[in-house]
Amino acid sequence: MFWEVTLELLKGFSTTLELFALTLLFALPLGLIISFGSMSKFKPLKFIVKVFVWIIRGTPLMLQTIIIYYGPGLLASNASSVENPVYF
Repeated sequence: MFWEVTLELLKGFSTTLELFALTLLFALPLGLIISFGSMSKFKPLKFIVKVFVWIIRGTPLMLQTIIIYYGPGLLASNASSVENPVYF
């Protein structure tokens, strides 16, 4: 019983390490882009990046996750419907 549980935990640990590696792979370039954008002398770019960071910092992570997970599907289903247009 002990070894079965240990093997299952190790499978979960390997999945966690894979997710961590993917997170690093995508987060580091995105962070560099945002960092360079916030230090830019081009005022419109600097303003857009600061607003983006302000929004990300000001919303709870769970809300961001829900929007990322459900948002594209909701927008796609509404965009394909003529009777229910999306107004921005």
